Amino acid sequence: MLLIPSVLDRGVTKPRVEATAIHPNVSKRKWFAVYTAARHEKFVQAQLIAKQIQSFLPLYTSVRRWKNGVRREIQYPLFPGYVFVCVDANERLPVVQTTGVVYIVSNGTAPLAVDDQEMHALRIGAQRASLSPHPLPSAGDTVCIKRGPFQGVRGHVQQDRGNLTFVVTIQLIQRSFAIGVQACDLELAG
Repeated sequence: MLLIPSVLDRGVTKPRVEATAIHPNVSKRKWFAVYTAARHEKFVQAQLIAKQIQSFLPLYTSVRRWKNGVRREIQYPLFPGYVFVCVDANERLPVVQTTGVVYIVSNGTAPLAVDDQEMHALRIGAQRASLSPHPLPSAGDTVCIKRGPFQGVRGHVQQDRGNLTFVVTIQLIQRSFAIGVQACDLELAG
């Protein structure tokens, strides 16, 4: 701690002012994709929450019907085998040590962060819309949503049973999800 002594300025004594060394503690936390053991996504998510690590497991609901006629809504992971964590790249050891975690998606030397815009779209979509898994788009115009909670998000448009579907791809893990949108909310991305 640095102590600034009193000074006289035109006969007025100013009080002592304490100043601390300024070290910007800018958070370098990013979202990373964590690959899990098969069907361990919810288990890994629960452990990460217990460790107080910010994580996100996007789910979608599907109606399942058994042979005995029972129908039930079940929540499945939107991206099987993946959970997202928000950590500093240097503080990933507790994540890797979590039971069920296989690895953090990386380029072989360092973990790769998920694009902020893609992660934002995924998190907003999970809160405000019903998401559904979607195959990776092969062709189509790239568009941008111009209004609403997804404003600024880029993706591809596809026609799905007469409805317009906006497909967002998480490039890092090569997985996509679809959101229903209105044509008037879209514009071609340049």
